[in-house]
Amino acid sequence: MKKVLKLYFLFCGLMANAFLFTALILFIDKIPSQLSQAASKVSDKINAYSPESAHYLSTLTEQPETEDYYKGKFRPTQWPTVGPQKQYQLFNTHRFVHVNSEIDLITAIKNARPGDEIVIQNGNYLLEGKRFVISEARTSPHTPIVVRAATLGRVNLYLDAVEGFVIDQPNWQIEGINFIGQCDNHSRCEHALHIVGAAKNTVIRNNTFYDFNAALKINELNNIYPDNGIVESNIFGMNEPRHTHHSVTPINLDHGNNWQIRQNLIHDFIKLDGNKISYGAYMKGGIHGGTIEQNLIICNTKPTQFRGSQVGLSFGGGGMNKQDRRGKSDFEVTNSVMKNNIIMHCNDVGIYSPRVKDIVINNNILYNTLGIDIRFQGSTAAIFNNILDGRIKDRDSAKSDRKNNYIDNNSLFSSSLSLKTVFEDPNQGNFRLKQLEALRKAILDAPALTESSVDFCNSTVRAGQSYVGAIYDETGCFKPSY
Repeated sequence: MKKVLKLYFLFCGLMANAFLFTALILFIDKIPSQLSQAASKVSDKINAYSPESAHYLSTLTEQPETEDYYKGKFRPTQWPTVGPQKQYQLFNTHRFVHVNSEIDLITAIKNARPGDEIVIQNGNYLLEGKRFVISEARTSPHTPIVVRAATLGRVNLYLDAVEGFVIDQPNWQIEGINFIGQCDNHSRCEHALHIVGAAKNTVIRNNTFYDFNAALKINELNNIYPDNGIVESNIFGMNEPRHTHHSVTPINLDHGNNWQIRQNLIHDFIKLDGNKISYGAYMKGGIHGGTIEQNLIICNTKPTQFRGSQVGLSFGGGGMNKQDRRGKSDFEVTNSVMKNNIIMHCNDVGIYSPRVKDIVINNNILYNTLGIDIRFQGSTAAIFNNILDGRIKDRDSAKSDRKNNYIDNNSLFSSSLSLKTVFEDPNQGNFRLKQLEALRKAILDAPALTESSVDFCNSTVRAGQSYVGAIYDETGCFKPSY
């Protein structure tokens, strides 16, 4: 009997030591990043709107040689396929309206006629008020009203207003302007653009938006819905965390069907008051047919860790009562796609999708987030060909069909290599593939595309080809950050 007890206690001792050893290894593994974050005193506040600068994004001052996410500097131009691009070809308009003062701008927008192209001369403009209305002219897709900067990125429009411009008519396009919130009270600068009701076919392209709670707010008005819009190649950010109880979500889309949100850079959206939950972008309110693709979402570019929860992208985030959803839908979002995005440095999940039906989440990269959550009974999602650390989780009776996802769950017992090993330098946002062998099985198992697609790096992937993660061809996609 004594021999048996000795063996029993020996066995228990070995198991206890094994457990403690494993815990110690995990603890030690986390120490370097925690120490570097605590020791770093970098203040890398973006100063993007210096009037003396010839470019709409000025470079930052030199910073100490302290290890942080970007080893000294965060530059939006590090990722050339997201954010403002060269000026797009505009429609042949009926007339040009040139403005060079605040009064001229407000008047031109209020009195615009179908086919007008309102050209704002380069410079700085300050608009103060509650909101600014647009013309009620009856436009068509062939006679839109365009409001643009004379030179891409050289018009700084400072707003001390609750809503900025309220776009409630179809076929308006806004391009090439820097919108900058100027409100001391963070609860005042709600929106740069409020897109409502009849505003179908709205195009928001090549702009920058800084220091608004929800720079773009899109929603129904009197049961009329602003469908079929495009938010493309913009930058959204906040120079400091927001002290407000209001929603902090740079792209806040309610009710509108078939919107395309693509090739945007969204960064540093942090809410310190209220529920302390913020999102980079979401769709909700009974939406059908939305697409979120080719975006770069960086919840926090700074080494400082803020309280609250920062979530990358969401179908259904924020939530809405059923009676307020479009058609009193049972779901926030249906038949919508989230693909070819890179989401990083979020202290909560990178993708959160509650009350959704038949959504697709494919070919995304999630780095330094908690992963992907699908939530609530009745929710269904297809999740495939993603690369992520963290986990994929069905919560509260949701159901997802998961295939061919490469998951680094930070476990000692996982066969997956760390994403720090797979990619060149993911902490800095450099996702060049360094370790092909780690992804070989996932690449071989990836199903062929049934139709052409465009990856994060803006490379065309033809039908019949396959890939895993957000990148098919990384050529010219990432620049050094220092």
